[in-house]
Amino acid sequence: MTEDTQRPVVPPWLYKLFTGNQYPYIRRLAKFEKKDRIIGDPSSEPTREEIDAKFWEIYPQCSAKVMQEVKVGMIVAFKDLGAYPPGGYQELADTPDEFLAREYGRKKIKVNFYYVENFVCTINFKVAGWVTHDDD
Repeated sequence: MTEDTQRPVVPPWLYKLFTGNQYPYIRRLAKFEKKDRIIGDPSSEPTREEIDAKFWEIYPQCSAKVMQEVKVGMIVAFKDLGAYPPGGYQELADTPDEFLAREYGRKKIKVNFYYVENFVCTINFKVAGWVTHDDD
């Protein structure tokens, strides 16, 4: 069995979330692994291959946490809705809107991804036609 057949399918939106510039966790890990890196030198940025290698090292070990955004007065709070272990959120990754609507209903939802206990990235969803907190 080749390495690629053992890998889960990662939709483009999720790959970009993990490896893009908005949440630099994986990029930073790849950058700090470079032995010839010079601090402050733009050429010390990791290559796409180095980022990909670090992604495939980290992603299979990431868990997901689903929370509902709740407005409390002038403050936004988050209520835990569910947690998914590494490898346990493929349907969420494949069809996030449909999965979240079916599992949690019409809500404003935040999904956080963690590598062990380290925060990696987050994404927000307005699920099933959510418009305002009055819908909650």
